[in-house]
Amino acid sequence: MKKLSLLILLVLSPILSFAKAPDCHNWPMSMAEAWMQNTKIVDIPSIDESKTKIKLLALGKKKQGLYTQIYHFVFYDRKGNSYEVITKN
Repeated sequence: MKKLSLLILLVLSPILSFAKAPDCHNWPMSMAEAWMQNTKIVDIPSIDESKTKIKLLALGKKKQGLYTQIYHFVFYDRKGNSYEVITKN
């Protein structure tokens, strides 16, 4: 009975793992802000980062621990205007 319990535990252990993909939204967010600044859409100091919404749309694992991530950012400025940007990195 112990062997059967151990076998079941070993078979189910990969299912029970709580591995999570890396949450690397800082770099794409910085690149989106820089792009908006360079194209004169909005000045970075006028963005209220506490209201920024970040959503991971897609995640694809490549070889050797590399990932392709697609993020949807919604930035808000202090006047209440919103700016939506989708990034791929």
